[in-house]
Amino acid sequence: MSQTRILAGKEAKYNGHKKEGELSKILTEKTGKFHTNEGVGGNKTKIDIFCEELNKYYSQKSCSGKNTQVHLTSTKIWCEYFNIDGNLRLWFDQFFGLPRSGREGRLKKSQINDDLNQLALNWFNDNKMSVFDVIVRHGAYKIDGQVKKGDAINQVVWYNKKDDKIEIQVSVEYLANLVKGGRWIMRETTLHFIDGNGNKRFHLQMKGSGDLSQKNSMQFHIYKVC
Repeated sequence: MSQTRILAGKEAKYNGHKKEGELSKILTEKTGKFHTNEGVGGNKTKIDIFCEELNKYYSQKSCSGKNTQVHLTSTKIWCEYFNIDGNLRLWFDQFFGLPRSGREGRLKKSQINDDLNQLALNWFNDNKMSVFDVIVRHGAYKIDGQVKKGDAINQVVWYNKKDDKIEIQVSVEYLANLVKGGRWIMRETTLHFIDGNGNKRFHLQMKGSGDLSQKNSMQFHIYKVC
């Protein structure tokens, strides 16, 4: 990895932590209860900010676009967490590609056997609530040599850094209720989740940019709640 990319990564982490500190102050003023981002964060938890007194644990999302990353994981960790093997595991290796193989190492929907595509789509829809829990509520991480869920959040906040204000705040249960009536659909290189109101709520793609170690990972994005 180049020195420029390393410095850019450090700067992004610093700016992210700074934004969480600013949002903590807003939430403290809004509720009258102490909120903090100290001791949380990192790549093995969903929690960015918390308030023990109110029992609220927040994930902070950017307002800069219509969607933002909500979860990033390798196919290895995902399949280990969900005990995926056999033909279904083969689909994951084909659709996302083997680690570090880049775009050239993955297959598009039209290049994969139709039965495998249907097997995968059925799996996503049969397990849509468990998928939601991993990508939004608690994650799935390799901790102490084992793949297991992390600490859970119960609030998602879209924070506008430029205007220094909260644009949207919803509970995880509110989002879960939208998921209950929705479904995953498969496109040529992505999967999209349409919620119970007919709105696009998530999409899943192969991560094709950034550091080589993250390429071919499963990258989930969440869309703003209107």
